Amino acid sequence: MTHSDITIQQLFCALEDSALVQSFSGVRTRFGEGPGISDEHSALAWAYGYAYARQALKGLLKGTLLVGRDPRPTGESLASALARGFLCGALAVKCKVRILDMGIITTPLIETAVRSLKASGGVMVTASHNPLNDNGFKFLTGVQSSGAVNAPPGALLSASAMGAVVDAVQKIASGGEPGFAACLESIDEQSLQKAFGDGEDHRHRIKAERAYLDFLGAEWGVQPHCLKPLVLGPALLDPNGGAGCGIAARVLEHFGVRAIEVNAEPGYPEHAIDTDGIDPASGRHMLIRVSRAALRAGARFGIAFDYDADRGNIVLPGMDDSAIIQPQTVATMNVGLALAHREIAGKKSNGKLAIVMSDATSGSCEKVASYFGAKVFMVETGEINVVTRMHQLRQEGYEVPVGVEGANGGTIFGLATCRDGLQTALCAALADEQPALARQWAKALKRNDLGQVPGGLLRLPEVLSSVPVHFNKMLRIQGPAIPHDELKSRMENCFEKTLWPDLSSKFKSYKFVNFEGTATVKKRTGDATGGWRVVLDDGKEKSFIFARGSRTEAGVWRMIVDDPNHSRGPELIKVANAMMAAAISAKH
Repeated sequence: MTHSDITIQQLFCALEDSALVQSFSGVRTRFGEGPGISDEHSALAWAYGYAYARQALKGLLKGTLLVGRDPRPTGESLASALARGFLCGALAVKCKVRILDMGIITTPLIETAVRSLKASGGVMVTASHNPLNDNGFKFLTGVQSSGAVNAPPGALLSASAMGAVVDAVQKIASGGEPGFAACLESIDEQSLQKAFGDGEDHRHRIKAERAYLDFLGAEWGVQPHCLKPLVLGPALLDPNGGAGCGIAARVLEHFGVRAIEVNAEPGYPEHAIDTDGIDPASGRHMLIRVSRAALRAGARFGIAFDYDADRGNIVLPGMDDSAIIQPQTVATMNVGLALAHREIAGKKSNGKLAIVMSDATSGSCEKVASYFGAKVFMVETGEINVVTRMHQLRQEGYEVPVGVEGANGGTIFGLATCRDGLQTALCAALADEQPALARQWAKALKRNDLGQVPGGLLRLPEVLSSVPVHFNKMLRIQGPAIPHDELKSRMENCFEKTLWPDLSSKFKSYKFVNFEGTATVKKRTGDATGGWRVVLDDGKEKSFIFARGSRTEAGVWRMIVDDPNHSRGPELIKVANAMMAAAISAKH
């Protein structure tokens, strides 16, 4: 067998691995302990780098691609393999490419870097909140690929663009892309070393950081503190050895927030990467360690970041679960404060004010939007769906200050193109120490006749206590591998014939809603794998039961029950379970 044949065979094996996840959000699999990666995983990265670069650089004579990563053990090897693929793709489309190694970097920062460095695109090597043995990559749009119906520069690829990359890799594996092997063989180690072997590009990294600071300052109207005393906070930061180490503290201190870092040695996490869960060692919520550390340090609040720092979980100082703020509550606060901030700035919407929410987001965010007269647009789960819809609405003349993605409450502020845990931290710090922002929130509550807000200086605990909180619980259900459309039809049939007669005494009406990409539709189309809701209206407020089948785990469904009435929520949990059980057991 030739070297090319061996590479194709290795790629085929990598694609057959059951651990591999390929979606519009990116590619992820189990890369191992590191620091090196297997030949099969190298072939996977080469093929994906080639397919993406060929798409991103097509029609360009010169281009720039950025490579960033979180501190996972396999990150450096995987980044190098992707860079080799980039060189191959550039060769295929006859483009002279410059590859900038951004080193260990957060996802929000590399997305800003694409715009500030006017890059043709880039890749972030990360598996986000997944275990260290996992790794992956997500590709970014470049400055040449923005448009009215596409994602803005620096965002994740649109679903269709990423789908084209996935299809191209499948074609390579089937032997239908002979140009890949030819280009790959022409890239020797010397060529790779010349393009990518000089280590982190500090000059461009510094330029990107400055652009990120300028961006955050403009979004929140906050001036740099320079050498003045740090008057906000302190805030306790737990980057847990991830990409937020160092940069998180530098950013917050730039705006006057005193930061106390713990677990801040890059690549050395002190606890599980996913903080929004139970610690198997103690049986307690993972975030209790953060709230206790905040209490010991005398911090105003604490925040734990995932490994690429695009999400941040807020806690108050305390010793038990009462100090942990649920992600949807944080997202609701973020929506309220983002909308309050624009009012302080004196902006007028003229009826064209909007927010975007994904289908798994609590109705509490929608409720807060109504306090400010903002129209809510809903999309299917997926960060790129929220970002793309925000971009589209701006093209239509809307002002869109904020978006919320998913059950984890990830928030996309202003013109950002991804969730940003650091902006969540900055938002919390401003709520705690900026009287005007908290007071503007209080005014919104008052004009909507939502009760009295405590007088005097409002701090973060008072703001959080005044945010509407719904009963919100997620269920994970394992069933047979039924086509998504079929199972949803069965749930609808069960609901209408069996469950609605009893529920009709508590609710006045219901409707089924489907989510596909950036749209809400009455009837399902395509592969019907988007989210689904049954929305229940009691005449005053709305509740919902949400369901979405996994695209990567056959038969796995996630359901969410969301109800403003906390005493009614447990009853809807029973309804959700009964509906799914009936759908799973129904005969064809």
